[in-house]
Amino acid sequence: PEAAEAFLAALAERVALAVATVAAVLDPGCVVLGGETGRAGGRGLARRVEVRLATLSPLVTEVRAARSGGGAVLSGALLTALDAARDALFVPGIRPPA
Repeated sequence: PEAAEAFLAALAERVALAVATVAAVLDPGCVVLGGETGRAGGRGLARRVEVRLATLSPLVTEVRAARSGGGAVLSGALLTALDAARDALFVPGIRPPA
């Protein structure tokens, strides 16, 4: 248990540093720890990252752990690409060539 706590603390420190860098530019309001890191670390890691992040940045950023796997990101990207393709192909007011 002590080794696991030390590992989570070190991981939270590294993740918080990365999030602070991105949050300084984007100010996302909420960051989701996705993929295997989010699933394995869970709420405990998210809480540690959020606490550490609060000491690194004046911006308030909520940190959550994802409940779905890495496939969720791919699915979201595919849906976004499909929406963009539909928008590009079916422009209102323009009829396709006969």
